[in-house]
Amino acid sequence: MITVDDATALDGAEIDVAARVAWLLRMARTTAGGQLRLRALAERLGTSAARLSRLETGQLRDGRVVDGYETVLGLPEGSLRAPVDVLCRTFPAASPHDADPGSRIDDVRELSRLTGTLQGDGPVTGGQWLRWARAMAAPGNIGMPEQQCRELLVRLASELARAVSHGYPSRYEALSLVRCSAYGHLVLDVAKQELRRPHAQGLGDLMSAVGEAVTDDALDWCLDLLLDERGYAAQCGALAIENMGQIGETDFWAAVAPRLLEALERTPEGSPQEEWATHLVRLVPPQVWRENGLVPSRPLPPAAALPRMGRDASNTVWHRCVAVAQEVGHETGVGEQPMLARLVHDICFGHWETRAVTAYMLLAGVPAIARAAGPHMAGLVEEAEDPRVRARGARRLLGVLHGHDIPPVRRWLTDPDPGLRGSALAVTGAAGRQVDDEVLRAGLADPETSRLALYSAGMSAHPALAEIAAAEDPDVRNAALWWLEHGGRVAE
Repeated sequence: MITVDDATALDGAEIDVAARVAWLLRMARTTAGGQLRLRALAERLGTSAARLSRLETGQLRDGRVVDGYETVLGLPEGSLRAPVDVLCRTFPAASPHDADPGSRIDDVRELSRLTGTLQGDGPVTGGQWLRWARAMAAPGNIGMPEQQCRELLVRLASELARAVSHGYPSRYEALSLVRCSAYGHLVLDVAKQELRRPHAQGLGDLMSAVGEAVTDDALDWCLDLLLDERGYAAQCGALAIENMGQIGETDFWAAVAPRLLEALERTPEGSPQEEWATHLVRLVPPQVWRENGLVPSRPLPPAAALPRMGRDASNTVWHRCVAVAQEVGHETGVGEQPMLARLVHDICFGHWETRAVTAYMLLAGVPAIARAAGPHMAGLVEEAEDPRVRARGARRLLGVLHGHDIPPVRRWLTDPDPGLRGSALAVTGAAGRQVDDEVLRAGLADPETSRLALYSAGMSAHPALAEIAAAEDPDVRNAALWWLEHGGRVAE
């Protein structure tokens, strides 16, 4: 079997986007029922095997063919298209040009019917949201009144916060497309509205979508969030700024670096705000600091302890990732897949949130491999010596397992490590599994896990939610009421 790999440095300035796209498509075809050969798939798509070979070796990007893969392989709408487009927009400089983005809705009646469906009370799919957003984001498409669009975006943001499986990247991509369109200011308005609520839930992805467009008003607001008294709000602001930096590259970081230092200097030492401001300062390219001559007024907190980021024998972490990829390749029948080792490393140990998020979207796009990799990745996370690395990797497992849970993670529900406990609560709830009452209440009582305990209860529609909604603590009470109002997980 032909393999593709991202051979860029583990801590390099760029990743191989084309190879990652190629790997997703090859693995989707390889793990699909019946395991279609390239020539048979080409015949059903009305194209040539040579064109598909170029697609699956990173020599071509073709959105219309990606849509065709979903149709022929019987995959949900958007389950491949969304991860591919999210990845390519996040890393524009390293992304291949889309030879054929595919058709958008261009019929008034069809778009009206779809919009009516999204405005209705019935369930909708991530694929429908993505189809609508692609039409709305078309150049010159400005016919929808702002209030009508805002109401739809409020619903989309709520569903994104509760989405699992393939419905998650499709909704994220839909919101991101609107953010990059003429209606982008409305996405920012919705995010500001949600962040004003002290009991706001599941806003990390919404804030990442805000960061898909680099605008002064969004940047100013996100820099202010770094100093918000709520640590969660500071995290949300940092996620949006990191996304802007990835898209805007060196010019963005050069302009924002002095303001990051100002924010860092105003954060309390040892606080979550300091942690996230420091995270952003470390993402600024070294050449920017060399050119502007600025230095922090106080020493940065120690970085998370990781071994060298090379691929030589001394990097035991990398070689454990390689071993995991080999085991998963054997278990799933896909053979040696060096790209899988790279994705596992980016998710479990990588510094960049943007690389981790796009990596777990790609991995989750091939459920057969993601489910097999999950237990092995949980083992890697559990073995991490630095508690910050352990907590970061555990948090990202939710994206790999979105909608599923596994025995190793369930075991963490009573682990003394709050990072592992929090991950277990989130993963279990996202799977629709209700944790025991005593586990839930212990999670609520711990400030380090209370938000994730509420997430677990809300996603799984836990019967204790009604009682929690009467709690004395207004943040806990209002958060529970939010979940009762919005409902549990969205799996389509």
